[in-house]
Amino acid sequence: MGLGDQDRIDITDLVNRHGHLCDAGELDRLGELFTPDVTYDVTDFGFGTLRGVDAIREAAIALGDGNPVGRHVTNIVITEVDDRTARVRAKGLGVLADGSAGSVVYDDTATRTPDGWRISYRKVTPRRLPLGREDRGAVEVLESWRQAVVGQSVEGLRRVYAVDAVHEFPFVYPGVPSRFEGREEIVGWVEAGWRGDLPRYQGYRTLALHHTSDPATIVVEQEAFGVTPAGEFTLPNIVVLTVRNGQIGHVRDYVDVMAAAAVLGQKG
Repeated sequence: MGLGDQDRIDITDLVNRHGHLCDAGELDRLGELFTPDVTYDVTDFGFGTLRGVDAIREAAIALGDGNPVGRHVTNIVITEVDDRTARVRAKGLGVLADGSAGSVVYDDTATRTPDGWRISYRKVTPRRLPLGREDRGAVEVLESWRQAVVGQSVEGLRRVYAVDAVHEFPFVYPGVPSRFEGREEIVGWVEAGWRGDLPRYQGYRTLALHHTSDPATIVVEQEAFGVTPAGEFTLPNIVVLTVRNGQIGHVRDYVDVMAAAAVLGQKG
């Protein structure tokens, strides 16, 4: 049978009502918008994935004055999946109490229920870069950084570091600088190490990944593993990584100095 004109009107109203109810603080009416088991993905904002109407309500209450004072939805596009399901993409503009604003994309799954159309899945993605350029989160940037190091890709490093990036080593052994400023200084130092027969990384193991109150910053407990002429090695470290516009803006790289010195001592 497919979607009729009234279905499309009802789905559009459903998406629009979200802003009206939330801005009015009528969080007890979220069941009019979402299925009871809704999946609400706000990972890109550092809040993970919420499951169920109660979890969405509690998250909004916990955010308090950090909530927008106005949510404005536009550019709603509905794509039929079958007569009970539709994909919905919309743009959102959020205005905060201090007058600042942000843009997001809503990717929804609308499901026909006995009580009418409800949103059963929503992913909220922030838009921060113009002309469709990729806005990568900290975890994605971390993975790109690792791939560039393992592949010893100079161009990969240049892509992943911002022009004015800072890379710091709070713990160092004698002869190693503790701070590098700017993409070219960082990449030049790493490239010189690759030419100088430093240990070759083969990969990374993530031991723990911690999100912070700032979605752009993560803390990673990890191990780098690889080989030297003398054999295999494992180097533990903790990285505090901050991204800006899809690139590394700042790194604090807490290397295990004793472990690094032992690996370097294996050479030759």
